[in-house]
Amino acid sequence: MSRHAYCFRPLLGLSGLLVTGVLAADENVRARPNVLFVAIDDLRPSLGCYGDPMAQTPHIDALAAAARQFNRAYCQQAVCGPSRASLLTGRLPAITRVWHNRDHFRNALPNVVTLPQLFKNNGYHTQSLGKVFSGDPREEDPQSWSVPAILRRDGWRNYALRESEGRQKKGLAFEAAEVRDDGYTDGKLANLAVRSLEELKSGSKPFFLAVGFFKPHLPFNAPRKYWDLYDPAVFDLTLANSPVDHAPDVAYHTHRELGGYTNVPADELVSAEQARQLRHGYYACVSYVDAQVGKLLAALERLKLAEDTIVVLWGDHGFALGEGRRWCKGTNFELDTRVPFIIRVPNMAKPGVATEALIELVDVYPTLAELARLSPPADLDGRSLVPILSDPETAGRDAVLSQFPRPFKPANPETMGYSIRTSTQRYTRWIRWDTRHMIAEELYAYTDPESTTTRTALLIERRNVIEDATHLLVRDQLRARMDAILAARTSATKSGNAPGALQK
Repeated sequence: MSRHAYCFRPLLGLSGLLVTGVLAADENVRARPNVLFVAIDDLRPSLGCYGDPMAQTPHIDALAAAARQFNRAYCQQAVCGPSRASLLTGRLPAITRVWHNRDHFRNALPNVVTLPQLFKNNGYHTQSLGKVFSGDPREEDPQSWSVPAILRRDGWRNYALRESEGRQKKGLAFEAAEVRDDGYTDGKLANLAVRSLEELKSGSKPFFLAVGFFKPHLPFNAPRKYWDLYDPAVFDLTLANSPVDHAPDVAYHTHRELGGYTNVPADELVSAEQARQLRHGYYACVSYVDAQVGKLLAALERLKLAEDTIVVLWGDHGFALGEGRRWCKGTNFELDTRVPFIIRVPNMAKPGVATEALIELVDVYPTLAELARLSPPADLDGRSLVPILSDPETAGRDAVLSQFPRPFKPANPETMGYSIRTSTQRYTRWIRWDTRHMIAEELYAYTDPESTTTRTALLIERRNVIEDATHLLVRDQLRARMDAILAARTSATKSGNAPGALQK
């Protein structure tokens, strides 16, 4: 084992603390496990291990087979900056006040201790490569890292072909160049991460290495060989491509992420052929980033670090590929809020057994702190997932909370949508931010085929049933549940001004 080897014992299915019953080492041994923290941008659960029959993802699938896969993990807000700020601080967007990518959590929480900062403060070498906090250097957090973060290096370009680049910020929405993996940024990033692991192995401290891959974020650019893994015909969007019936207008985003690319209509009303190409490109990028994850996992094995290292893989939010006639993210729908989340602890009990427990990404912070025997801040909004790592049948939350503001801009919102997801329903409430009065509601019953449908193992809303007579009882129950969750979990409520309280 390495110089900071940790004595991992098998998970014993205990209902108590994992670290005391599972990972406890000799009390005189102060070494702690390494953490490889892998963030993947815009990754929805379009993975083989999550039941998507189209996805070619052998490396992430292999990780899941040796780990705990969480089938019902949800982000706090379905866009990168707010989601990442929430996970990395362990606080809800209501506390971080990060509702836009240009917001920074230290404006509201100047003294917050982030997840990597907690590890750094406890003797870890913490290092950030790629997109971890943000894709913009203005939103980086130097306090979190032992060495300066590397977001990009010179020569790390979105496009391999000059003709694909636009005159403005965005160029073509997809590209399939005949290049090696390191012809695009994520291949270069994977190579850098492998070299970093080689250096960290010989260091004197345990490490927390964060690697943030950029794909499958737009533009959907990946080496041609990953496009060639797929038959383009399988990407015809023939089902669930109509807008959600009776959904309020506010449920949909108005910013046009996809529409900003030069070969896509500004209104994002793409043709059937364009939809096929875009979906093909997304899956090619998923396979491309899967291969890069495989390089990191292979390096852990080669360097004999795997037995000492906790591996965490997560997507920052989901993504829509034309389903519901909607592209990208920025809503409270299931496609946008549900994310892949996989964690591997060496010698864990029942590896490869997935859990259906409802969890939030805000739960990651207390989980890793507990696994590493660190004392987290007392005011975290998440719950440790250690009991679920010990026993996948352990219950999770009764409901998970997400939200999204309108309009999407770096200022106080005009409207906020709060959404709770139970095991079988989703209830969303839209309020005026200044008055806190409700302006719209949504209810989706995931067991009702009239309300939702399934495509490639993903749930897609079809009809808002908030006024349906058969759903009135559950509507009233979820209204009360929303009131209770907001009252318990948001700072404004704690000071007596409940955001989203049921008012008309």
